[in-house]
Amino acid sequence: MRKAASRADSGDNYLYCPKAVQLQDKDLGHFQWHWEKGEPVIVSHVFDCTSGLSWEPLVMWRALRQMNNTKREQHLYGKAIDCLDFCEVEIKMHQFFTGYTKAFGDWLHWPRILKLKDCPPSNLFEERLPRHFAEFISSLPFKEYTDPFGGCLNIAVKFAKDCPKPDMGPKTYIAYGFPQELGRGDSVTKLHCDMSDVVNVLTHIAELKLQPEHLSAIDKLKLKHFEQDKKELHSDHDGETNVDEVKTRPESDLSFAGDGSEGALWDIFRRQDVPKLQEYLMKHFREFRHIHCSPVEQVIHPIHDQTFYLTVEHKKKLKEEYGIEPWTFVQKLGDAVFIPAGCPHQVRNLKSCIKVALDFVSPENVGECFRLTEEFRKLPISHGSAEDKLEQVKKMVIYAMQDVVTKLEKKQGS
Repeated sequence: MRKAASRADSGDNYLYCPKAVQLQDKDLGHFQWHWEKGEPVIVSHVFDCTSGLSWEPLVMWRALRQMNNTKREQHLYGKAIDCLDFCEVEIKMHQFFTGYTKAFGDWLHWPRILKLKDCPPSNLFEERLPRHFAEFISSLPFKEYTDPFGGCLNIAVKFAKDCPKPDMGPKTYIAYGFPQELGRGDSVTKLHCDMSDVVNVLTHIAELKLQPEHLSAIDKLKLKHFEQDKKELHSDHDGETNVDEVKTRPESDLSFAGDGSEGALWDIFRRQDVPKLQEYLMKHFREFRHIHCSPVEQVIHPIHDQTFYLTVEHKKKLKEEYGIEPWTFVQKLGDAVFIPAGCPHQVRNLKSCIKVALDFVSPENVGECFRLTEEFRKLPISHGSAEDKLEQVKKMVIYAMQDVVTKLEKKQGS
């Protein structure tokens, strides 16, 4: 068990965290006991059970190019998200992967933190990177749930052969990262809620080396950012600063002592805390920045909009005002994080990371998938998350029931 929260009078402050190499048949029962309660699970050292294929980013890139020799020119450039303004940029792939370990700054020497977008596209992962696909699948624990082809408890695999299947991944996330919480431009996946269960594996990490001019620029610019935040984010309608909202300058350094395998900081909220979390975000939404680093001006849905990342200060204020806190833990190299459907979560890279995630639908959480799809259905058509996947979930359940009935009939017949 790993302590991940400090809630008073709570029995779920610790998360189940077994080692992959020590898993036995009885551990499936342990997993299910925690999973049924909607708790995340962390399985460590998953690559101790595999062939040891390299996940170095340049190795992956070369493999992509080799698989597509006839269209090699399309791999010279790629699309990335700049974490400072969350806008899309086009970048040379070699330049992106160089910046994975050696930071390059903007015109103010503020480090550029980039996230590669859809490389490779999730529906083409197996085709473009077959060896890495096989390595990832073999690394997954609790294959009853995670096997994308024959997991007996993965409802998503029960589709008929001639029926179009939903894209469940795997999906690759390649992004820079930095241990210090900058406040702006952090390498984050903002608060969101997936429509299905997810397992996320950290396959590679690298320390992002900053030059002295970057470190100096960070210290100077954070002071300016703090003053600007006081004016733009923490002032009343008359332009007066609300001193109760901003008391001190944010911490300039947040370090995570460990063995060097730390890659990403996770915050996962309990389902029962979602109403209070949403209430907090609606109350404080003007204290956050999003597109073009501008203050958030409108909220359609505080979680599905994916416009918020709760910093250390916001998490502290959330607990003071509403008495809730997430499970917070550091994902290390080789950790597989299981996130139940319906649990809002956010991630910040402490180093440059490659993560690979796979969606699945467990019997325990299929009801939550239904609830979420109805919630997404009510979003405006123009909303970025307004995909109607309800019919796919319905089909999953129908085909899963047919599969069970067929097997029972065969067993009775024998």
